[in-house]
Amino acid sequence: MNRRKKKAAGFFTLLLAGLLLTGCEGSTGSWGFPEPLVSPDETYEKTDSAADSHLEDKLSLYEEDDLPMVTMYLTVGQGNADDGTNHTWAEVNAYSFEEYEEMGLDSPYQCEAVLQVGDEAGPVQGEFGYGVTAANAVVQIRGENASEQEQKSYRIDIKQGKGKWEDQKVVTLNKHVGDPLRITNKLCYSLMEGIPGMFSARTRFVHLYVKDKTEGEDGLFVDYGLFTQTEQINKTYLKNHGLDEDGNLYKAENFDWGRHEDSIQPATASSFDQDAFEQYLEIKGSNNDHSGLIEMLEAVNDPSRNIREVLDTYFDRKNLYSWMAFHMLIGNKDTAHGSYYLYKPQAMDKWYFISWNNSGAFSEIFTRMRDEGYSASWSTGIFTYTGNVLFERIFQDEKCREEFADTVELLYEEYLTPEKIASLAEPMLLEVQKQVYSLPDSLHVKVTREEQEQIVREMAQETERNFYLFWESLEQPWPFHILEPQAEEDALTLCWEEAYCFQDPEEKTPVTYTVELADNYRFQDCIAKESKVEGTSLTVQKLPPGQYFIRVRAETSTGSSQDACEHYYTEQGTTIYSTQCFYIHEDGSAELSLYTEED
Repeated sequence: MNRRKKKAAGFFTLLLAGLLLTGCEGSTGSWGFPEPLVSPDETYEKTDSAADSHLEDKLSLYEEDDLPMVTMYLTVGQGNADDGTNHTWAEVNAYSFEEYEEMGLDSPYQCEAVLQVGDEAGPVQGEFGYGVTAANAVVQIRGENASEQEQKSYRIDIKQGKGKWEDQKVVTLNKHVGDPLRITNKLCYSLMEGIPGMFSARTRFVHLYVKDKTEGEDGLFVDYGLFTQTEQINKTYLKNHGLDEDGNLYKAENFDWGRHEDSIQPATASSFDQDAFEQYLEIKGSNNDHSGLIEMLEAVNDPSRNIREVLDTYFDRKNLYSWMAFHMLIGNKDTAHGSYYLYKPQAMDKWYFISWNNSGAFSEIFTRMRDEGYSASWSTGIFTYTGNVLFERIFQDEKCREEFADTVELLYEEYLTPEKIASLAEPMLLEVQKQVYSLPDSLHVKVTREEQEQIVREMAQETERNFYLFWESLEQPWPFHILEPQAEEDALTLCWEEAYCFQDPEEKTPVTYTVELADNYRFQDCIAKESKVEGTSLTVQKLPPGQYFIRVRAETSTGSSQDACEHYYTEQGTTIYSTQCFYIHEDGSAELSLYTEED
């Protein structure tokens, strides 16, 4: 080969090598040449950013969701009066929230504490609080209902400048005494992870030891048993989950989605009363501009506005439908009027549901164990959400019902399968059983080990049952209440609310009623019994003074039915469903029984 050919061959080799090396830095074709990223006929259409904007949870937070139980050590001592921590540990645990309210106190007693994380041998180097000697936290009881239990739940606030535990400044330790499994809240948060539109929270099982130095003694650490630590929904949560930490955040309790103009007012209004406001929605965010909330509630409560237009304007349907479907399928009836947060970023009009406190989920399994006669058709399916303006308007719209049904099917078939539930619940139960059946928790456990395992086995069946009850509920009359009888001079009129159906968007499906009246809750030898009653009242003969019972069932021509929402607690401790007790007094007047389960 002559010199020119050799030079050309060498140049071609270098060029090819350079192209191959260049191709390694980007996409290449079959010969190593870079593929064009922009085609000659490239389109420049743009997405509708407003229509496509959906907030999503930060799933990377849950990558270590299966971490083992945490052991925490809490050394409590008296602080000072200036910051309200000058209380003994006995005082901190002595009162319920109701008792604090009766004493005229806005918040529970607190004391100082050193929080340390470790293992069963003690604090571990590198973990939070290791080597700390001065107080790094403040502790108090938490949970209105939990505060009435012998075993308390606690809120531990890490002091400013003392760091964070797992990126959290507030450590909430929940006892969940009412949960026979003690795993339900954590299980539900784990099930939420990855469901489209839903926001979960990080949770850990915690074994807590407490040393009380508030009385000046230096004793031993006392075993306080098992707790579930749940990530507090606050500004830190919003920041950690990639959300706007300065957005609106409210905690819903006893909230029926009514407008409540006298209570839910702008913070700038001269008549604004925070206590009145917070009987429905607790203000949890730093943003005190309630104008967005008020605007949304006015739209929800305006019957002239189409509910679909309201949802498009103020809600993310993926989030709303997933949240509703999830809690309906797991039977968490606590969400009907609360146990969730409402969140809105500053720059958006849309509101999002964030779950809080799922301990009421899967509760019917345990209820049926204790009460074989349990029956409550008015609290399953879509009726989980009765008594709420927003949810009832959604279910009264045919298109919304169809969209919601699609979400229910998606969650049931892909996210709440029997395999998924079992794969999460069974390991959790094994992890906590040693603590649950050891002191001190064994003194307060509600079921045996065998019953615990039975409940876990039936969880998937419960979700399946709730799935089919949902489809049944679409055909049933809407739940209704029995009203106080009207006593007249020579007659008695039994009254109840109307139960309507909404299969036909243009006209209501006819509903009739079966009414029974007796002087005993077993309805033996009925005083009166009428079927196919039209309207919402029935007049019967005048009754002598005494105790009486009324039972009403609504029925349609298609064969579906619905019981009245009432129930009666007997002196024997059993519950009689769909039954209302009332009294006829000596003067002939009638009065509904005020007897409750707590009486």
